[in-house]
Amino acid sequence: MNVVDLSYKLKRVLWSNDALSLLPGCGWNDGGCRSLMRAFRIWLGPDNVRTYQIVKKPEQLHSEHVFIRIGDRFLDGDGVSGSYQMEYRWRFEERLPVVIIREFDPETEPDHVNGEKPFYIGDSHINQLVKLLDHHFNKEEILECLL
Repeated sequence: MNVVDLSYKLKRVLWSNDALSLLPGCGWNDGGCRSLMRAFRIWLGPDNVRTYQIVKKPEQLHSEHVFIRIGDRFLDGDGVSGSYQMEYRWRFEERLPVVIIREFDPETEPDHVNGEKPFYIGDSHINQLVKLLDHHFNKEEILECLL
């Protein structure tokens, strides 16, 4: 499997009715990103992935978007991206004026300044997502492809 094929298949699985039914009226890039990040960490193993966030200001701690990194590639609801692709997408498609990509610890992410808590779907739905990913992909092949 190559990176392009992996990205295409990942998007196809994540945007299927089976996967989207786990989200409460949002998508993977507008509310479901933290849940997807958590599912990826469980499925691929926390030692194999690093967690990243997008913020608009260096002092901002609450994420605009979160995702994982394996090797030099990022994985999120849009599949597999490089750093430039991720920044471009969030600046021009998502219209963020500034995009700062950095590693972060999701366990210490604070509430938004407006009081909004970091949103995650329930553990049972995250576990269903892990099973869905495991059903459609061979995680060893994915790690080999991205490392």
